[in-house]
Formats: sequence, structure tokens, C-alpha cells
Amino acid sequence: MKRLLYVSCFALAACAPPQTAGTDWRAVQIADAEAQMRIQVVDRDARFFDVQMTGDQHTGQTCGKVKSKNGKLARFIVYIDKSAGPFVEDHQGKQYISPHDFDFQWKYDCLKEGYDPTKHSG
Repeated sequence: MKRLLYVSCFALAACAPPQTAGTDWRAVQIADAEAQMRIQVVDRDARFFDVQMTGDQHTGQTCGKVKSKNGKLARFIVYIDKSAGPFVEDHQGKQYISPHDFDFQWKYDCLKEGYDPTKHSG
């Protein structure tokens, strides 16, 4: 019986995502989103502003603004579960999304999930 308990614990530990003690999942997801945005806007020196996590650690998204070498500030959305996107408004990213669709996604996945446009960072 003890052996079964040990095997069960080992199996559960193997399924858990790798985390170190004290790791903030939000900080990890924001760093990942910024890396994905640098690829999307083809600018490794892109700067980020007002970046916030909305939703939860399984189905949430990172929302914010990116300024790339073209000098234009654009909103972006990166989904944690990678079910869509990542998206940048105004055709700035490699992956196309219409302005209407981007505004819809921003409204429902960022604003209605808790993104606060008055909270500034960066």
C-alpha cells in the first residue's frame, strides 16, 4: 500500500508545471508574452507599457502596449493557453487580425477580464 502511495505522489509531481519556490506565475507569463511580442513585431528591442495579466493562470491572457522600431504604440494580447494569437493591433504583428476582431478581443479578454487602462507600468 505504501508503494502505491509513493507511486501516486510521484505521478502527481510529474504532472505539475515546473515552478521554483516563490515564482510568481504572472511574472513568468508576462515575460513569455513580451518574448512572443518581440517575435511578432520583429524587434528584439521592443518596449512594453501598461502590461497586465487578466483571467487566471490557465486560460488568462497578457494585455498591454508595445512600441517597436516603427515608433507606433500598439495594444497586444497574448493568450496563456496559446489557443489564439498572439495579436497586435493595426496589422503590426506577423499574425493578422482585423481591427474589428482585435477590438472585440480587447474588450472581452482584456477590459472585461480586469485590465485597468488607468493602471500604468513601464
